[in-house]
Amino acid sequence: MAALRHFVPMRVFIILIFTAFTTGALAQCPKNPVISEELDEAYRSLKFAKFPRDAQVATDVLWSLWTRAPDNRAQRLLNRGMMNLRLGDLAAAEGFLSVLIKYCPDYAEGYNQRAFARYLAGNFEGALPDLARALSILPRHLGALSGKGLTHLALGQPELAEIEFRKEMALNPFTADRDLIPNLGTDL
Repeated sequence: MAALRHFVPMRVFIILIFTAFTTGALAQCPKNPVISEELDEAYRSLKFAKFPRDAQVATDVLWSLWTRAPDNRAQRLLNRGMMNLRLGDLAAAEGFLSVLIKYCPDYAEGYNQRAFARYLAGNFEGALPDLARALSILPRHLGALSGKGLTHLALGQPELAEIEFRKEMALNPFTADRDLIPNLGTDL
């Protein structure tokens, strides 16, 4: 059992070393892709969506924009992190996403996905700074708003969660998180 405790940190260390040597650790991350017009168009579509399926199309476009990394190296790191999230290997996911954040500190999705990995691992306190950073870069990031609300709920902070869910709902009236807002409909 003691050997198992050392396995996870060692695996993350190996990922970090492997990534550094195979992807040019000294390279500089380019600027984020210019997606502001595409984001604005997707948010407009979302705002005027009349049906949930229309809102889903708009949110799918948003996710495709948020997950468009600044370059191929960043995209590989993001993809590896997200793949490990899907596989349930949270330590490996956090490792790849931490490398991504170190390489591209101004890329919001790296923080958002690492926050998700930390949330799934039960590290709610560790998720909040990443969510705050993602939102400082992209204030309308629906995933980060939802994640911040869910994290506050997990921490027993329903008032703070409601603030985030209401921000999210202002952008996406069809969000599933609307069901987590107390007294919605009676307080409007």
